[in-house]
Amino acid sequence: MRPKIVLALACIASCVMSAPIYADEGSATPEKPSPWLMVPLLTSNPKMDTSAGVLAGYLHQFDQKSAPSMFGASGTYSASDSFFGVLFAQAFFDSNKQRLSVAFTNGKVNNDYHDFLGSGLPAQTTDNVKAFATRYTHAVGAKWFVGGQFLSTNYVIEAEGLVEQHLDSIGLTGVESAGAGLVIGYDSRNNQRNATDGRYFLFHNNAYRESFGGEENFDAYSGEFADYRQLSDRYVLATQIKGRWTDDAPISGYSSVSLKGYVRGMQLEPNYTHLTFDNRIKLKNQWGAIIYGGVGCLYDETSDCNDSEAIYPALGVGISYLLREVAGVVIRAEYIVGKDDNNGVYLTMGHPY
Repeated sequence: MRPKIVLALACIASCVMSAPIYADEGSATPEKPSPWLMVPLLTSNPKMDTSAGVLAGYLHQFDQKSAPSMFGASGTYSASDSFFGVLFAQAFFDSNKQRLSVAFTNGKVNNDYHDFLGSGLPAQTTDNVKAFATRYTHAVGAKWFVGGQFLSTNYVIEAEGLVEQHLDSIGLTGVESAGAGLVIGYDSRNNQRNATDGRYFLFHNNAYRESFGGEENFDAYSGEFADYRQLSDRYVLATQIKGRWTDDAPISGYSSVSLKGYVRGMQLEPNYTHLTFDNRIKLKNQWGAIIYGGVGCLYDETSDCNDSEAIYPALGVGISYLLREVAGVVIRAEYIVGKDDNNGVYLTMGHPY
């Protein structure tokens, strides 16, 4: 077993030891779990090195019909002297009729590429990222939601020498963008974070405009559909189709591979679509096994997907631990393999969908 996977399992074990237990062995009533939680984070791959951190969150249920909301912060630091910090809120209220998500991000990522964007050039770059995002939706029926969103990003790439000239020539020097858009969704899941039954559909757009404070005018559209089926008492199959499409976007606004096992931003094209399967197998108590697989296509025209160079497969295995059942808080440790030496070890909170 790889040493990094052992580390991920050890991190899960530390969370398990701090999980709520029964007040005493003879009592059938468990103690009320603390609203606070602390989750270790770990990501490691050959292209971005190893990063570790922690997520601290607070759970609160506004009413009996609403899913538990979460408010928190996370921070990671890597062996490449990179860091990321996030403040976030995911709120469900008004009998689950209203949903609000907010996130602030600040980070610096030092990259060491052997072949940057297929240019044949080795590269060392520094990406400085600041972002703010918010989304609000309101129920318009039993399962349908509509609303709006806003995203502001200040993304700067710093490089030297030939790489800097190459970045300038293709227009990939970062972008300051701000966009707003509409959101429409359908949600029949029995749990927003750990569904075993139901369907989830989401479609939204971002109209990036100079009038919002950005530097570019372009449009991006995103859509996803997820299906959850409990095939037995111990087996849930989750399937997702997801895509992102752009119109008149600069290279900095292009789409990237979002499958696990790949580093976002390593490959860029205007459009992207993938199909994934997440097999979730219950083992003993709160433990579970995971088999993850999928295939994506990164393309300008749909006919590009006939070329194997545009196809990105991924396959992986791992374990999970259900930390908070009602809130659906899950910790996952997994190892994912892609093509062209892309692979990664992940310790994360939450299912990918």
